[in-house]
Amino acid sequence: MIERMTEFTETYNAVKQFQGKGFRHYLRWTALSALSFPEPFIKNTRPRVQFLYIHHVFKDEENSFRKMLQALSREYSFVSYSEAVNKVFTGKIDRPYLSISSDDGFQNNLTAGRILGDMGISGCFFLNPGLISETNFQQIKQHCFEKLEFPPVAFLNWQEVELLQEMGHEIGGHTLYHERVLGRSMQDFAYDCEKSREQITHYCGETKHFSFPYGRFTDFSQEAAQIVFKSGYESCASAERGCHVGTTPLDLNKVCIRRDHVLPEWPISHVRYFLNQNIRKAGPSGNVFPYPNL
Repeated sequence: MIERMTEFTETYNAVKQFQGKGFRHYLRWTALSALSFPEPFIKNTRPRVQFLYIHHVFKDEENSFRKMLQALSREYSFVSYSEAVNKVFTGKIDRPYLSISSDDGFQNNLTAGRILGDMGISGCFFLNPGLISETNFQQIKQHCFEKLEFPPVAFLNWQEVELLQEMGHEIGGHTLYHERVLGRSMQDFAYDCEKSREQITHYCGETKHFSFPYGRFTDFSQEAAQIVFKSGYESCASAERGCHVGTTPLDLNKVCIRRDHVLPEWPISHVRYFLNQNIRKAGPSGNVFPYPNL
């Protein structure tokens, strides 16, 4: 494993200090704690597929991430990302299922991978292959600041990506350099999809899944979704909250995977709040892209 420079950020507490999380952060935390107070007493067994995603597991997040997974394992059946996607596609959803993924390819994803592996959980790690094995500190610092609003954080190298696969995890695409899709031409995006998938396939073998950067429906389009599927990906994921229900097979090229972003430091009641909100609002329209002509 490559030695990492000490300038790289190694704790989430340092990230919060960099981002200036102050009064508004704690006000939101307090409000969410109040809203989520009853959630531990609510048990909803309606069949559904929930997708959670993270970006990092820093040193000071390891214990809380492990506790989060342990709590969720008492309420959900964990399945691999491909299994979860297949259940959405086929409508074979007979209980509450949950799948974990991670975006952006930070080097501390190895920590997430080990914790997941220790618990027998297979995750999916969505990478920007143009950044994998990047070692230029100034370039990494600029990318983290401009694209992610983060201090400099080390990225995985391809040997470490291989380790994730050996742990039983899947690798997916997230564009070459984490570019906002609607900020570029569709011709450029099509080239990006082709090249990024080509690089991942070269190092990792088959890759089936894609998540688009920034993840909101306003960051994507009908044409972009069509490009993703034409490039060979079988699924396309957003960062829009929601879950998947239904027993009817779906048109694969219309399905949009909804994922809920969580932070490993969150108490389980906060996570439950969003997951329970998902199931209260769930319906067939939540399985597909909201673009009218797709």
